[in-house]
Amino acid sequence: MLRRLMLLFLTVFIFIEWGPLSEERHKYGIASGDPFVREIALTFDDGPREHGVQEIIEALGQYDVKGTFFVVGKFAQRYGQITLALNRAGHEIENHTYTHPKLYRLWVEKIMREAERCDEVLEALNIRKTRFLRPPGGGFNMNIFNALRRMNLRLGLWSINTADYTGRPVDEIVRLTLGMARPGAVVLMHSGVPNTVKALPEIIEKLKARGYEFVTLNDLWNGGRI
Repeated sequence: MLRRLMLLFLTVFIFIEWGPLSEERHKYGIASGDPFVREIALTFDDGPREHGVQEIIEALGQYDVKGTFFVVGKFAQRYGQITLALNRAGHEIENHTYTHPKLYRLWVEKIMREAERCDEVLEALNIRKTRFLRPPGGGFNMNIFNALRRMNLRLGLWSINTADYTGRPVDEIVRLTLGMARPGAVVLMHSGVPNTVKALPEIIEKLKARGYEFVTLNDLWNGGRI
C-alpha cells in the first residue's frame, strides 16, 4: 500500500510539477506536453520487432506523422536494419533499456549500464544518443531519477495507455485514445501489435479533424529544444 501511495504521489508530481509550465521538467522528465497547444505524441515501446514495425512505418508515413520509438537495445541490435529503417523514416528513437528489466529493482549503476548499453547499440548504427529513457512498465523510483541525472537523460512517461499489448480490439484502442486525447497528450502503444497498426489510421484521421498536430516527444518538450 505504501509503495502504491508513493508511486501515485510521484506520478501526480510529474504531471503537475514537471509539466510544460514548470522549469523542473528541464531536469527530470515529461509525461505530457503543453495543455494549451493541440499537439499529441504517438510513442511505441518494446521494439523493434521482426514483424509489424514496417507496417507502423507505412501507416504513419501515409499521414506524414512522426512517432517516437522507445527501443530495447538487444532487439535494436538483433534487428539493426529495422532500427535503421525507423531512423531513415525520420522517427525519433529513444531508450527503453538493453534487456527490458524492472529498473526500480536495480541499483543506480546497473540502471545506468542498461541505458548505456542501449545507447551503445544505437551509436554502432550511427543513430544519435537518446535523450529520454522510458522504464519498462513505467515503474520508477529515486534510484532511476539519480541515474537519469547522472546520464543527462530525461524520464519519458505517458498520459494515455492504450494497453494494446493485452490483445485489446481495434475499436477499443481507437475509442480509448480518442476519448482520452487532450492537448499535450503522450500516447503509449507497442511495436509488433497488429491491432495497433489497424487502429492508427482512424486515430490519426479523427484527431487531425479535431485540429491536433502529431509531434515527437522531443518536439513536445519545449518545442524541441533540449
